[in-house]
This record gives sequence, structure tokens and C-alpha cells, in this order.
Amino acid sequence: MSTLRESRPTYAVIDLGQFERNVDVIARSLPEGARLVAVLKADGYGHGAVELAKRLTADRVAMIATSLLEEALELRHAGIELPLLVLGPITREQIRLALDNRITIGVIGPEELAFVCDAARECDVAIHLKLDSGMGRMGVVESELPRVIEMIRATPRLRIDGIYTHFANADDAADPFTEIQIGNYDRMLAVLREAGIDPPLHHFANSAATLRGLVRPGDFARVGIAMYGPEPITIATGTIEPVLRWRTEIMRLKELPAGHAVGYGTTFHTTRTSRIATLPVGYADGYDRLLSNNAEVSIRGKRAPVVGRVSMDLVTIDVTDVADAVIGDEVILLGDSITAEELAKRSQTISYEVFCGISARVPRVYAEGGTFHIRSRFAE
Repeated sequence: MSTLRESRPTYAVIDLGQFERNVDVIARSLPEGARLVAVLKADGYGHGAVELAKRLTADRVAMIATSLLEEALELRHAGIELPLLVLGPITREQIRLALDNRITIGVIGPEELAFVCDAARECDVAIHLKLDSGMGRMGVVESELPRVIEMIRATPRLRIDGIYTHFANADDAADPFTEIQIGNYDRMLAVLREAGIDPPLHHFANSAATLRGLVRPGDFARVGIAMYGPEPITIATGTIEPVLRWRTEIMRLKELPAGHAVGYGTTFHTTRTSRIATLPVGYADGYDRLLSNNAEVSIRGKRAPVVGRVSMDLVTIDVTDVADAVIGDEVILLGDSITAEELAKRSQTISYEVFCGISARVPRVYAEGGTFHIRSRFAE
């Protein structure tokens, strides 16, 4: 652990064992024949894609999905052998690079399909085809199906391994739009089947749809945020728990009289004689500025409020009611009882952004069974 002390007192601990347990809980919840696609885009939602990918095995995970080709290439170059699927747009120039590295392309529209068909005139190409069932971002819309069918039929070396779509509102069980999207997707699938395009793989369920039990037998389920535990979630096969714990330490402790200002803009004034602690973390590390005067941290098992504005490199907290707090005490920013969902609500965002917002200058420390190793672009 000495390397952590030599680095900086602010770092995020990633519990690899908990990540594996979460994956297992989710995989066991799937219906017969269904398989898990682990979404590790955005560096594993800020947790570290390579380290997490090393914990995934073919018996539990069918594929790993990323958004960008470069994310998939990083995994492949790190020795990850599981099938890789790129969900985001890909350029004509990137297609050969994907094929050379055994990376499956998720084709998002006729324009991209045309690039892939050109490549398939020289070699065999396997893809997953995305349908736009109503979200309006990426995917083939219903009116484009005749053109897409014609292109596929004209390219014998192109193999469609899977067809998929994405839900807009699956996290709201009361919203009927998910059922509308499923209906649209099924209707488009029927058109493709009628044209002789009937691949073996289908997937539409994201984390929310998977936890709601919307995955069909034999389908894939693309799960991202649920693997990381934005908050404890109990389902039939077990409890998903948070994987990441973000901590720092008190670096300055002072007593201020009643009426004293704290921080930029003097947005906070003490109402009593107060003990104010300064933490070496700020919005440059991903601790959102909207948490100014609007969050709590955990110290010695007690909650303490954030007071004053969050600045680029520093946060101030009021530890008056934590009488035994001293310089060097550990302070939990995210973890223990403070969940990503709590911070998301306080900063008017979603847990995805909380995780992804923890910046690259915060070292990630990987823990399992009492052993630790660190990944930091500043400490390596």
C-alpha cells in the first residue's frame, strides 16, 4: 500500500470480487438460453475496462460491448479473447482495423452498411445490425428496410449474426413506450425474416430491461450500469452491490468563528464556532460543482456536510459534529452509505455520469482478497 501513499490520498478503490459477484447475480437471473453481453464502454464506466474484462469468463459472458473501436482495440491488445462488439459509429477506414482484430461491428444505418458491404467484397464480414425501434438516434428505421435488405442480398460474403435495438425508457416500468418499441422491433424483424434474413442472435434489453425481466429466452442482454452497483439492488438471484469506493483524507483542519465565510463566492457562512476540514479533491477530479453546499461525506462512520463551493482541487466540509476528526482521517466521497444514485440526485444527473465523471487524475486501485494494485497515469 506504500505506493498509494506515495501517489496521493485521493483514489478510487475498485472491488474486483464484488464486480464478479454482480456479474454472476445478473447472469444467473437470465432466462433459459439467454446470455450476458457485458458493456465496458467509457473505460468500464470509469472503473477500468481492462481490469474488469480480465474478470469475465466465457461461461458467464457471451460478448463484451464497447462504444468506440479504440475501446475494443485496447481490450484486444490487453489480451482479452472474449468476442468484442462495437456499438457506436465506425468509419470506413476503421472497418479493416476492426476485422483484423476480430471485432464485430454493430452497424447503425444504411450508410455504414454500405461501407461494410464494400469491405465484404474482399473478405467475409460478420456484423450485428441495429434497428431503430423508436429512440431516434442510431439504427435502421422501418422505411429503410427495403434498401438494407437489397444491400444484404447483394453481398454474399456479409453475414448478419445478430439484430438488436435499444430502449429509451426501460427504467420506467409505468411508461408504455418500451412495449411500443418491442412491437416496432418485432414488426421489423418479421420483415427481415420474410426476406430471408433471420440471424441466430437478438438483443434489446439494457440494464433496466434486464432487471425488469424483459429478456427473452435465447436472447442476449446488454448490461452496463447494473454491473457496477450504482446502489444496492436485490433481485431473485442475489444482491447487486456497489463496486467503487472513492476516498480522500483531511489535509487541513481549522476552527472558524461564527459568521466566517468559506470558499469562492462566500456562499457559506458558519453559524457557530466550527471545525472546517479541507479535502484535496475537486471538480477537476470529477466531484461535481453542483454538490457545493449540497452533499455529505462519511468520516469515522458519521456524515459531514460539504460547505462552500466545490473548487477545482479542493472541497471543504464541516466536521464540527465529528469531534474526534483529525488530519489524515479517511473521508468517503462515494461508497459505504453514499451511493452514486444519491450523488446523482444531488447534482441533478444520473449515476452513469457520476461514475464516468471521476477523472483520469484519480488513481484506480484494484482490490481483491486483501491485495491491491494501482493504475494511474500519474503514478505509473
